[in-house]
Amino acid sequence: MKKPLLFFLLLAFSLPGLAQVNVMLLRDTTLHQVRRSVLDRNYTSLMNLFKTQPQGALKAMQANWNQFNEFMKKRTDLPKKGFDLSIYAYYRPNGQAQYVLVDPHRPVPDSVLRTMVQALTDFYATTTFPASGTAPFRLMTGMMYGSSYTPPRTIRRGPGMISTLEAAQNTTRPDTVTMLAFNQLELRTIPEVVYRFPNLEELDLSKNSLHELPARLTANIPTLKRLSLLYNAIPNDSVFITRNNHLISLNLQGNRLTRIPSSVRRNRRLESLWMGNNALSEVDIQTLRRLRRLNDLNLYNAGLTRIPKTIGRLKQIRVLDLYYNKLTELPRQLGRMKQLEQLAVAHNDLKELPPSLAKLRRLRVLFAHHNRISKLPDQFERLQSLRVLDIGYNWVTVVPPVLSSLPALEELSLNNNNIQEFPTVLNEIRNLRKVYLGSNPLFGREAMASPFAAQIKQLESRRTEVFY
Repeated sequence: MKKPLLFFLLLAFSLPGLAQVNVMLLRDTTLHQVRRSVLDRNYTSLMNLFKTQPQGALKAMQANWNQFNEFMKKRTDLPKKGFDLSIYAYYRPNGQAQYVLVDPHRPVPDSVLRTMVQALTDFYATTTFPASGTAPFRLMTGMMYGSSYTPPRTIRRGPGMISTLEAAQNTTRPDTVTMLAFNQLELRTIPEVVYRFPNLEELDLSKNSLHELPARLTANIPTLKRLSLLYNAIPNDSVFITRNNHLISLNLQGNRLTRIPSSVRRNRRLESLWMGNNALSEVDIQTLRRLRRLNDLNLYNAGLTRIPKTIGRLKQIRVLDLYYNKLTELPRQLGRMKQLEQLAVAHNDLKELPPSLAKLRRLRVLFAHHNRISKLPDQFERLQSLRVLDIGYNWVTVVPPVLSSLPALEELSLNNNNIQEFPTVLNEIRNLRKVYLGSNPLFGREAMASPFAAQIKQLESRRTEVFY
């Protein structure tokens, strides 16, 4: 641990009355001599701390969210434009924030970031978390500011596409239209005009105010292949789908769903299902098993605390996205998903990856960054198809030797760990083309002036780009 960070931690715990909350951008942690991986070691996750009282922890999180909303409503200095952030908050046992790391999800002007950081500083300095524990704890949350703000509409254009209700109503050649892009039109119901296109294949209804997916949509448009209802307000009991053989892609992200609607199974040829950004209480594997052709399952930021063991029955899935959940472990049955090519488990609370993942002989991409992983199973030597591996922002101190056994590995991310010795194993990965090593104690901007410059040059001579 860096001495400045150790000093601040000791000072904070010995003099809590004088301690100040430190709010900073995640990208600037190195400048402040703060490492997220070190903080994660010293602060247990909220759900682990309250594992015997999970409902109490969830209620405290909701109360904290309400506190945040009320505080932000009173700020007049914040920009009107809405944006969303990931916030990593580290609390003392009494619920007082000590460190807060802020990570915007999209580019934001520096002036806006400064204002937001100041607002967050004021919030965390004056607001105590609605629960206390026996040890320091941490919480990652996604927060959106300015959700009532309506951004400029993104108008999609292309052959066979119509983007306005007026154009849809007035066209004299509805038979030439294959896509309707009715996103961001403040729709509360499905417009009747969508049913006049005999060759419609794609319907984008994202970012409206729809409260229902009517059965008529799948029943009366037999050519419809792709349907997006991203960011609407559809609850559990309002998803109606008729049995069909035409829909292959369904996006229900960002609605008011707490479970995967059972009617989804009626899409007999569905290949892609996106359920992220909902508050799912569980994953209904039985419903998903009925979807024999499903190969792309998105459960991004779905509030999941566990993945059922029965997930291994989804043997046809090729892409599985579990980003930004609250998972502390992965079931070994994941290794039964023999067709899996891309697995994303980043931004969770995993201490390890199960050895059974080595059975995924088709796995090409593995994103496991932003967890608490310190090593990889030796069995991973069987991942002969793995091309991209990201284990940045973890607790790695020694680069796993098993990496030398991965002949297809081309891109490796080890940034923001606690690596203190040069990983000579990198020279043994024969197809390595990119390696990210920044924000480790070993590396900094002075890397090429360090004793490790020769090893870096040796890697680069093998046509490997080294990012430090």
